[in-house]
Amino acid sequence: MKVLKFGGSSLKDGPSMRRVGAIVAADGEGKVIVVSAIQGITDSLLAFMSQVRREEDVQRFVRELRDRHLQILADVAGSMDVKQQAVHMLSDKLVRLERVLYGIIYLEELTPRTRDLVQSFGERMSVIVLSAMLQDIGVNAVPVEADELGIITDGQFGSATVDMETTRRNVAPRIKDMLERQEVPVITGFFGKTPEGFITLFGRNGTDYSASVIANATDADSLEIWKDVDGFMSADPKVVPEAVPIPALSYEEAAELSYFGAKVLHPRTVEPAKARGTVVRVRNVFKPEYEGTAIGDTAVKGAKIIKSISSMPNMAMVKAYGPGLGSRSGVLSEMSVLLSEAGINVYSAATSQTCISLLIEERDLPFAERVLAKARRSVVDRIETVRGIALLCLVGEGLGQKVGMAGSVFSIVAANDVNISLISAGASTTALTFTVRKEDLDRTTRIIHHELFSE
Repeated sequence: MKVLKFGGSSLKDGPSMRRVGAIVAADGEGKVIVVSAIQGITDSLLAFMSQVRREEDVQRFVRELRDRHLQILADVAGSMDVKQQAVHMLSDKLVRLERVLYGIIYLEELTPRTRDLVQSFGERMSVIVLSAMLQDIGVNAVPVEADELGIITDGQFGSATVDMETTRRNVAPRIKDMLERQEVPVITGFFGKTPEGFITLFGRNGTDYSASVIANATDADSLEIWKDVDGFMSADPKVVPEAVPIPALSYEEAAELSYFGAKVLHPRTVEPAKARGTVVRVRNVFKPEYEGTAIGDTAVKGAKIIKSISSMPNMAMVKAYGPGLGSRSGVLSEMSVLLSEAGINVYSAATSQTCISLLIEERDLPFAERVLAKARRSVVDRIETVRGIALLCLVGEGLGQKVGMAGSVFSIVAANDVNISLISAGASTTALTFTVRKEDLDRTTRIIHHELFSE
């Protein structure tokens, strides 16, 4: 049995959805489908919630959502019975969404709990349309919602983590029963629910994570993540046109690339798959004949230790200064806790006797400044910030154990008059990270790629 995941760009219109149908129908083995919202729907839901609205605005917005999904349904389903059933199910979802949106208006309050609930409706509608299309071509597809299936989370709104043990107990028997009835479950990605029943999201691209969780829960033989790209590349092809596909990566390599800017997978996709030894394959819906990138216990060994270069262009530095700061116990911990409680991720840290430097995303900088003002004033004299920073990450199994590799990379960069700061070479044996000025990022990426990947 395998799990197949399809993202929003694969479901954006009738032709795209029929392409997905052909992939599903051509695969004869038992399968589970996990899908995102139709492209643009989640963004529309977020945009609508961002402003105070009137009742008539809600009615117009819900009507637009209905029309978009009905148009695609009309394009992909010919059977009147199938269409009528799908229309009825869509209407039920839209009535519920409308009531939630009215509640936001009447209460004049938008909580994290409500925000997550509203965003879940994109997936709730997409599984209905895709299931209808699959039924129309002879696949016994059944739409299933993640909260009804029993995917349980830790309750962190906007960025939840799955309780894997409880989820396995809930999901495995139901999926098994459906497969025994020759049904193909089409499951909503992107969200689960708390033990109390509140909807919590997994963050952007969270459907990748959902699919990996379901693969883990069902002991699937493999997980296929279908995208509109060939898989992982040696660099971003928009920056490096000569970038080449990577046929295989280890779990660790894929996790580091995803964490440090490669947008191919949700950063936590690898965790559930690795726990069960599930092979993950990233494939292109436009090239179903192409095998893409396989992710497993070990990567293909080759002459090149470095497999890929990823980057995060919009970073910033927060610097806390104080006499003897580096030798004071608990200061770094306190700063990290304050940022964590505010939902701000620290990507790298460096300390000296008088300064602690923390690398964060630039969008979080205003919040970080306010949060860190709470740090012990007796120790921290002042806090400074630096914008316009980019993070580069080189990934390859055993990179940290290869003598002279880091020195070679830095020599290449220095020879091209690029200044390097905040180096992290010991946090992982698979990744080497360092920062450069944002304006130097693309040029530095091309220089390193040329030197390391040119034949």
